[in-house]
Amino acid sequence: MSDGIPLVLLLHDEGRSSEQWREFVPILGSRFRVIAPDLPGGDERAAIELIRRSLGGEPCGVIGHGTGGSLAQALAADGGVEAMVLLDAPRTAAADDGVLASFDFPVLLLWGEDDEVVPVAVAEELNDAIATSTLGLLPGCGHDLTDEAPATIAPMILEYLRARYLREPHHQAHGPDHAHDGVVRIQLERRPPWVDLEDDERDDWFVPDDTDDDDDEEAAP
Repeated sequence: MSDGIPLVLLLHDEGRSSEQWREFVPILGSRFRVIAPDLPGGDERAAIELIRRSLGGEPCGVIGHGTGGSLAQALAADGGVEAMVLLDAPRTAAADDGVLASFDFPVLLLWGEDDEVVPVAVAEELNDAIATSTLGLLPGCGHDLTDEAPATIAPMILEYLRARYLREPHHQAHGPDHAHDGVVRIQLERRPPWVDLEDDERDDWFVPDDTDDDDDEEAAP
């Protein structure tokens, strides 16, 4: 960390640029030092080298959309990643089931339920392979979550990283006058690990379902 401020790396999809994160940087920048490089297309190794230079050996949280999410997985396979958020991301060839199973940091998978570019089946495979992951499906959304639902997912990602990357109790993140702008419900495919946190550490944006089935939970930012 530089000056004690944790780092979050934003990796855009192929054919896009760092401009893809224009609505995310101000939100994430309230808690993190944010790096959003413009990545070269078609050359994963060159992109990874550029990312490594940007990091300067510093550990980070990483958020990747589409092919940027594949790069995030490859980066994590090399070490140095402490939290990861994947948005509609293909699985990288650089990480087999054994590598994915070795990830011991928190991973949030957010997917458009109607994604035809990277189908939900890919998300389910990643969720099965990564023991520390939670999958959220957004109804009515396709592949371009950063364009289709930024107002929904940007605050959700911030809260996730606050709780799981920074490990801050909720009262440290917001003052007493804080209020959410609204409630958005998504389906989670695995019981979130922070459901079992102590009361003073639990995220108030997760509302567990009252059923006995721990596999399906409802989330409200």
